[in-house]
Amino acid sequence: MQNRMNRLLSILAALILSMTTWADVLGVYSFEGTLGDKIPVRLKFAVNGDEIAVGEIYYPKAKNPAPILVVGEPTEDGWYSLKEYQSDGTVTGTMLFKIDGEDNADGPYISEGTWTNPRTGKSLPMKHFESNGQVVQVPEYLDYEDPQNIGREYAYSVWNPGYGSMMGGCVKFRGAGKHKLHFEVSNAPGNIAEGKSAPDRPAVLGDYTYDWFVYENVNDCGYGFSAHFFKKFVVLKTITGPETLNCFGHGVAFDGVYIKVKQ
Repeated sequence: MQNRMNRLLSILAALILSMTTWADVLGVYSFEGTLGDKIPVRLKFAVNGDEIAVGEIYYPKAKNPAPILVVGEPTEDGWYSLKEYQSDGTVTGTMLFKIDGEDNADGPYISEGTWTNPRTGKSLPMKHFESNGQVVQVPEYLDYEDPQNIGREYAYSVWNPGYGSMMGGCVKFRGAGKHKLHFEVSNAPGNIAEGKSAPDRPAVLGDYTYDWFVYENVNDCGYGFSAHFFKKFVVLKTITGPETLNCFGHGVAFDGVYIKVKQ
């Protein structure tokens, strides 16, 4: 009887965990279409409760076809902004598109959108992106990182046409005790935003999952941000108002997706 009860409790716990995971999913999408009239593309991603969109884009006719990580966010009125990230953090494409038909029997579709090569500035319209019925493995994309596997360094780089060079950001972490991290951020996609944790005040990972933190008063301007750790990257988001950005270069903060480059 006790063994049966333990088994039932284990099943119930698994079901509760599963329900909690799916409750945090705001959307799941899988599309096929073309960039322009000639480049076939498969795009699939999921959106979690923190409004972070994670998935992959696949070009079947590429010279060496392989899934490419895409990360971004919903903006407003069905619009999404996603970027392609190579394993070293290089951004090789950006997408801005609108999803319509959420209640359609055949599934949603992308009604309009543009893919842009950040280096050349060349843009292509996203055409005929319709649901293809493929099942998206949500945990594959949205699973947060085990706190034991948080990396030492995360980075990204993107072409800046004004400077004619690759620019980007880097964030470094080091342990500061159980579920605590010291950090150092340098984000310079154009202007520069820099900051680090105070020597006596490390970031404290959030309860239960320990895969996120919120850190306030990074500098004299009172800047604060959040960090969400995924398997391959960390997402930094500003949580304070525009008046707290005065310690940084104009138009820049810590915000961004930083790819794990050093474990």
